Amino acid sequence: MARRIRLGIIGAGIAGLTLARTMADADCADVRIFDKSRGVGGRMATRRSDAGAFDHGAQYFTIRDERFRAALETARADGAIQPWKGAMVTLPEGDPAAQSATETTRYVGSPSMNALAKAMAAGLDIQTDAHVAAITGTPGQWFLQIGDRSEGPFDWVVAAAPAPQSASLLPDAFTHHAALAQVRMNACFTLMIRQTEDAGLPFAAARVDDPVIGWISRNNSKPGRGDEPCLVVNATAEWSDANLEEPLDDVRRSMLEALRGYVPISTSEAESAMIHRWRYANVERPAGQAFLLDDVSRLAACGDWCIVGRVEAAFLSAMALGDALKEILKAAP
Repeated sequence: MARRIRLGIIGAGIAGLTLARTMADADCADVRIFDKSRGVGGRMATRRSDAGAFDHGAQYFTIRDERFRAALETARADGAIQPWKGAMVTLPEGDPAAQSATETTRYVGSPSMNALAKAMAAGLDIQTDAHVAAITGTPGQWFLQIGDRSEGPFDWVVAAAPAPQSASLLPDAFTHHAALAQVRMNACFTLMIRQTEDAGLPFAAARVDDPVIGWISRNNSKPGRGDEPCLVVNATAEWSDANLEEPLDDVRRSMLEALRGYVPISTSEAESAMIHRWRYANVERPAGQAFLLDDVSRLAACGDWCIVGRVEAAFLSAMALGDALKEILKAAP
């Protein structure tokens, strides 16, 4: 039987939750997860406010890999994920009538995007509102510095955060910093708008060929959501990167101006629109390997940024790392 280890995981997104579940189910690790946010899910996120609920992170996911499909069977049976039906179209700049359908089945968490993460988190030891500032100690005796307290020791620590954040946390002893430095992630601004009345848009979601905005979603078209019409709009990766440090009010204004070329927006809707900045949202250049593992320092990293920017890739990265860790433990004396 594999020796049980003390495993600390930074990040409670899909990658972190998948790794934790894999190691816990194999009964070879005492796992603790730490996340700086108030809840689990990472970019599988939902913003709730007086204006309604908005899936302001990942908009949907697809299932291509059979291992991913099998892992989601319970969530599907329980209704925590459902297919998102309705037309996805393409809107060329200045031509809102142009449409193109997709044959790929799209899935979403239900009744909110983070429902899948909540289902995966059941029974796991997770500390939220826990911002890890540093990893200190030595291999096999790692500590996580969180505010004025120290958590540990851990035999292994895994960073399951976006690549730039993982790079800043992992000590110099980690031998894969060069691979982390090669990863390129893009920012994304998300605009959330509660509509006073349904605009009758002939699509559930649209990819937009525009220099400012790249995505428009009728959030209420997703299963399990309320009937109140609301929109989620994403800026393009290029525009988001170029405007990352601009005042949010200026970003909001620019996105609303661009959106009006495709969707009628009233003054009151524009005034109540909310904006969110994701510093690390999309994967432009992945690491090109399923995970990063250093057996000597007992440090590792995983996430969608290892493979490609998809929810499924976060799962596959964590599963591959979990398999590698289990093999290391089997071989340990």
